[in-house]
Amino acid sequence: MNPSISKGLSGVMGLMLLAACSAPARAVQTPAQDQQPVTPAMVENTAPKSEEKPIVQMAQKPIAKPKPKAYVPSPDEVIERLKAWDKNLLFLKTAFTQVTSYDGIEISRSHGTLFYDKDRHLLRLDTLGASDEMVQSAVTDKKDLVILDDAGRTVLKTSWKVWQENQPNQALFDFGNYTALLERHHVKAVRPNYFALTPKTGETYTLYLTLSPEDSFPTSLKLESDGMSTQADLTNTQKNTPLSKTVFGGIFK
Repeated sequence: MNPSISKGLSGVMGLMLLAACSAPARAVQTPAQDQQPVTPAMVENTAPKSEEKPIVQMAQKPIAKPKPKAYVPSPDEVIERLKAWDKNLLFLKTAFTQVTSYDGIEISRSHGTLFYDKDRHLLRLDTLGASDEMVQSAVTDKKDLVILDDAGRTVLKTSWKVWQENQPNQALFDFGNYTALLERHHVKAVRPNYFALTPKTGETYTLYLTLSPEDSFPTSLKLESDGMSTQADLTNTQKNTPLSKTVFGGIFK
């Protein structure tokens, strides 16, 4: 090679190397297919997840079944129950309160205790004062009747029939005879366990009987006649609990 040409090429190569060394470095470009755009899904995946709370299911209360309706006996059934009590009642002890009024105005009030012994045909009615002290007693064997004062002394002897006829509410003393009482009257059901009795013959009056819904035993007896009303309410009733023989005082052997 011509020495002059060799020197010229050497100078050109030197200039090219100098230019390469002095040029600024360019950033390395990645292929277009390696660069993926940022999507919302990618942001969600990178966001910190909150702690998920367990779902607590509340216990459901059982659906209450409707209660069956209580059996309501027919009026005829109630009357038959009353007759059954009249037949099977051997002993009775009950407190009573009796109020008599005329045209709605109270004219007398009394309270006390009634005792009944069916087999001995004995009935005793103790009338008590305001402080439950003894006022008088009436004891009968349904034939004769004896009235005793507060000390137990006899103050009157009379027949049961005469004394009963003078009582404003005879049904109060007719335990053991209710079947015959019902047969002498027309019986009408006013409402459940409440009956109106009117006599088939004779005088005019209305006797109202309120009977217990549990066993159809009388709880109230009310007699209405010509503006007069006498109502006896029975409470603390004990049925068929044997009574002491001293209750009747040995008056009737």
